[in-house]
Amino acid sequence: MIEERRDVLVDVFKVVHWMNVRKMTSHELADRLHLEVEEFGRLLAADELDLADEVAEALARHLEIELPQLRGSTAATDVVVRTAAELRATRRVVARDGIAFYNYYTMAAPLGRVAPVILDILCPAGRLPALNNGHLEPAITVNLGPGDIRGRWGCELTPATWRQMRAGTPAVPWVTGDSYVEPSFCPHTYALASDRPARIISYTGESGLRALLTEANAWADHAFEAMVAMAADGSPAAVLRDALARRGHDLTSLARRTGIARDRLAALADLTLDELRAIAAVLATDYRTLLPARRQHDEVGKTFCSVEDSVASIRPFRGYQVADLAAAPHLPDLTGLYLRVDADASTPVDASATAARAPLDLCDTTQTHYFVLDGDVTLWWRRDDAGGGGDGGCAAGRARLGADGSVWVPPFVAHGWTGHGSLVKLGSGPHLSYRDHLELSNTFEAGRALRRGRRDRLAWGYDARSGVPA
Repeated sequence: MIEERRDVLVDVFKVVHWMNVRKMTSHELADRLHLEVEEFGRLLAADELDLADEVAEALARHLEIELPQLRGSTAATDVVVRTAAELRATRRVVARDGIAFYNYYTMAAPLGRVAPVILDILCPAGRLPALNNGHLEPAITVNLGPGDIRGRWGCELTPATWRQMRAGTPAVPWVTGDSYVEPSFCPHTYALASDRPARIISYTGESGLRALLTEANAWADHAFEAMVAMAADGSPAAVLRDALARRGHDLTSLARRTGIARDRLAALADLTLDELRAIAAVLATDYRTLLPARRQHDEVGKTFCSVEDSVASIRPFRGYQVADLAAAPHLPDLTGLYLRVDADASTPVDASATAARAPLDLCDTTQTHYFVLDGDVTLWWRRDDAGGGGDGGCAAGRARLGADGSVWVPPFVAHGWTGHGSLVKLGSGPHLSYRDHLELSNTFEAGRALRRGRRDRLAWGYDARSGVPA
């Protein structure tokens, strides 16, 4: 029997998944764990298991995986709210170059997730701010004012590496300042531009390279350098060369199969969309990987959006006024908006309101962060209510926030704002990232696959003992 100790939390759905991957029946795995098949079946009927160390380790060993691959998920399922007071309680002073350089504050986010930060800029005007080393995660940075700041992005000072980030104007106070997108590992730093104080939002989105780099940490040096050489090309031609090699083709055989001249295939230039699709059909690959990326950045990889650009973009959207923050087509998961709320909360009027009555006019495919700039606003969101009630058991969550309040909203959770105030709305992966969209667009009967894969308890399908000798 399994001991009563509670040492390791194991996700049953991950266990079933790896049983299917390893083609291991529940009878076989129960035998290896020295459990009765019926007892093991009862364990698999739960969602999570608290297992003693040795049992969990044995389970991972027989499935030929590492124990962390079975641990229970920490994914958040409900909105996370952080008040202004809670934000201020996260304050920590960061020193650089012998001075107090920033005050950092952390916005709302679930445990284990990358969270945006607010920075008080403390480096005084007239001092060249010392650079940091950059970080893997790309980011959107927004000047919140009230003063201008100076940004630095390189050792040699040029118009691209040393420029003003201006605050907004009284004419449109809810557009607080310039913003920009920075790429991975871009050194950056900031100083005040005058004696006026200033602060920023730094929104670091999750990097699409993180999983690859985590695995590559264990690769042999020669294998890693080979990958770097391929990636450094940065062109669809490198993708084509890889697809040719993996499918056992060369340009001659591809030209013969597609009817496209070999020299045109070699250049991979000026090909029509139909020709790219013909190439992809022969190589059984996604033709979209053969299209060049559209890049929109300066010499150090930044994409800027000025106050004037943001103001010029103001438009109505689902009862709000919104304005653009910096964005770049080569970083499609990073999104941002200024958002102005002017909506009297006529209904619902109390926390017992159902989701059917709440103003749930926003619903994003990725995680969303909000930061309240000013005013008095209330967030409403659709929340599962195990106690039942109106709207088929779904109640409306409610959080009233003032300036410096922040919120994290999970993907696909309907929500909306009432009251009068201004916010910054930010979004990023990990789900649904643009890579998820591409994968789903390629998945056969994607809806069916998603429904089958969620909380999947169906075993491999050969659990019954056949009586056939091993």
